[in-house]
Amino acid sequence: MPIKELMDFHGFFFYYYRMTCYDKALSLLAIREHSEAELRNKLIAKGFPKKEIDEAIKKLLAENFLSDSRFCNLFIRSRLKKNPEGKSILIMRLRQKGISAELAKNSVDSYFEENSDEINEIFNSYSQKLITKKGEEKAKLKLYQKGIKLY
Repeated sequence: MPIKELMDFHGFFFYYYRMTCYDKALSLLAIREHSEAELRNKLIAKGFPKKEIDEAIKKLLAENFLSDSRFCNLFIRSRLKKNPEGKSILIMRLRQKGISAELAKNSVDSYFEENSDEINEIFNSYSQKLITKKGEEKAKLKLYQKGIKLY
């Protein structure tokens, strides 16, 4: 095989591989929002080379298909509706998803500030359900474990 044809094939192979990495990332983001670290770990687990992952993530960030701040807001909203938790627990969960401590704290603080009435309603409703189900003492313990403070 002549060198030119080999180089063309080699170039095509790497172009295809990079697009596959980018396409896989897009398909993961189509299912749900991911943090940058979470997406990177999934692509590494799929066996894509680091360089290709970096290029795909750079492109996704530039196109605004990937955003850690958007991920934080969606994650916080989802957790509060499905399984209410206090600020400290939410920050810890965001950190586990690869979000920086500063961004996690700022996102949780701003979300709680902007949606304080809704959050108080969620926490009060949740605490009433717990009290009805488990009794007041067990409910207080469960709320404490979830980092929920009622005033």
